[in-house]
Amino acid sequence: MTTEHAPATATATARRFADRLADLGLTEAQAAARAGMSTAYLRHVLELGPAFDPPALLRLAAVLGLEYEELVAGRPAERAARADGHALVGPPVLGELGIAECWQRLGTGGLGRIARTGPDGPVVRPVGYLVHEHTVLYRTTGDGALAPGPGGDAAFEVDRADRELGEGWSVLMVGPLEYVTEPALLAELPKPPAHGRWVRLTPTTVTGRSIRTVRRE
Repeated sequence: MTTEHAPATATATARRFADRLADLGLTEAQAAARAGMSTAYLRHVLELGPAFDPPALLRLAAVLGLEYEELVAGRPAERAARADGHALVGPPVLGELGIAECWQRLGTGGLGRIARTGPDGPVVRPVGYLVHEHTVLYRTTGDGALAPGPGGDAAFEVDRADRELGEGWSVLMVGPLEYVTEPALLAELPKPPAHGRWVRLTPTTVTGRSIRTVRRE
């Protein structure tokens, strides 16, 4: 999808989302909670369209009882038979992950997103992260949008999803940010780029969602 087509696609997706909410009698806040995201992040996803965060749209489609293609393109997705002989049927189904499962999915590190509220509204940035004693560490510049400071708690999200198979998971953690200052820990961590510092998010809430599509025998 090219950049010039993104706004129109995003607008159409948001309209289909709103129409489906009305049909189901759901509020925007209820849909966001069931998909494991904040209302502000949900609006961000709909505003930027499918190119921004496909796994988030996959979760929203599951909440609405739609296939991914029905939400983003207004048409049913083609369902091909799997190599194991089982066909995929119906929209994806959401499940919940326990706290221990959430940490297990994160592993020791990888790529995620940090979201927080800045002076000009919500800010969402990809970050490389490390897990240390049930906290999340990432690097940023001292004057960057993801540096600790005013704005309240930050949200950290990691997800993996296969749109075609309708399978995947997401983990969302919310908590305060602070700079890592312990000399012993800093000595073990990779050195940040020039003017960069390590930041720690200590989650006060940890939630996770799994997503799968039912197979027809």
